[in-house]
Amino acid sequence: MQDQTVAPAGRAAMRVTLLCWIIVVIEGYDIVAFGTVVPVLLGNPGNGFTPENIGWIGSAVFVGAMAGALSSGALSDRYGRRPVAIAAVAVFTLFTVLCGAVDSVWPLALFRLLAGLGIGAIMPAASALTLEYAIPRYRTLTYTLMLSGVPVGGVLAAVTALPVIPAWGWEAMFLLAGAPGVLCLVITARYLPESPRFLDSVGRHDHASAVRARFGLDAPAVEVVTLEKAEGIFGRSYRGASIVFATATFCGLFAWYGLATWLPGLMSKAGYALDSSLVFLLVLNLGAVAGSLVLAAATDRWSNRPVVVLTYLGMAAALLVLSIKLPSAPLLVCIAVAGVGGHGGQILINAFVSASYPTGRRARALGWSLGAGRTGTIVGPIVIGWLVSGRDPLTGFAVFAGLAVTAAILLALCPRTPALRSLGD
Repeated sequence: MQDQTVAPAGRAAMRVTLLCWIIVVIEGYDIVAFGTVVPVLLGNPGNGFTPENIGWIGSAVFVGAMAGALSSGALSDRYGRRPVAIAAVAVFTLFTVLCGAVDSVWPLALFRLLAGLGIGAIMPAASALTLEYAIPRYRTLTYTLMLSGVPVGGVLAAVTALPVIPAWGWEAMFLLAGAPGVLCLVITARYLPESPRFLDSVGRHDHASAVRARFGLDAPAVEVVTLEKAEGIFGRSYRGASIVFATATFCGLFAWYGLATWLPGLMSKAGYALDSSLVFLLVLNLGAVAGSLVLAAATDRWSNRPVVVLTYLGMAAALLVLSIKLPSAPLLVCIAVAGVGGHGGQILINAFVSASYPTGRRARALGWSLGAGRTGTIVGPIVIGWLVSGRDPLTGFAVFAGLAVTAAILLALCPRTPALRSLGD
């Protein structure tokens, strides 16, 4: 049963944002936790943990995430954001914990794949809910605050790994996710509301009115377009943007998740100690947290397009510098800048997507963009694993830089949709 207390619109936005933030913190921990254990697995080839196999394990979670994201958009538009979010939390909590109960390649890959189903499903639902409850004036800032939970979870994973892995082994990194995941599931089921705009779009107007009354929300100023009347995301007005968003997301996610998965392994192969490699991962995620807030403020001042283009160009420059040996101080600065661009760039793409489609297709558009784009997260760890196995590991940074430049070019040329033109972008 959901809370029935009436709340002002601003408080409702804060509540939904906080709940979705908690969810993505746990998701961020799950994603980065695997990166923290890669150096340990590389040192344990007896159980089959070769660089190539580790690349396949790293990609398995993203295979599941792609399937989860592609199905989440359609399920959210059909059944609602709330039930999809709750189910996704349950799935990724269960299978993340099970990852800590195995010690060989293929069972670990299987559980990472199944955990990925929940990881991929949560983001379109949480994104749509956050954006629809946000006060319009602060929509980008609110969305960015919610998504800052991903690198915050990454920071927690890196900090946790420093004492936990030497003391209890790599399996403990996954077992520790159980209790927070269950608590998150209980809180979400109790307090997360449904989107009133979704309820209107499927004809449940009485329920939508009740939600608005409970949370102090105003009725929409314009007639809500129903799912049946809305032009599809591959209709003539939206086809070009849908293709661009998916391709740019592929490039951005290849670079970001390849970096998040392999940064400790790349640095370890390049001669850095395990504790230093984990510090690099910590700096990457701290840069992502700080950068996402700065980018949110920038998009409130300027339009989304130039900010996201410059963000990816900055990321590319930092990654190119990382492809050569550096002293500690500039090395940490470049890693932090890469974190700003990798995470912040994807936030800005998601906001760009959300602004480019009407409410009735927004979750589906996000699901398509993130789902199709997540093929980059599948390819990334495999490609870098191949590079690590027999080549200079630092060349991986040059590959990431090229993808960041490609994303910048695509987004600069992205067609303007009718929904985006109505916002004056």
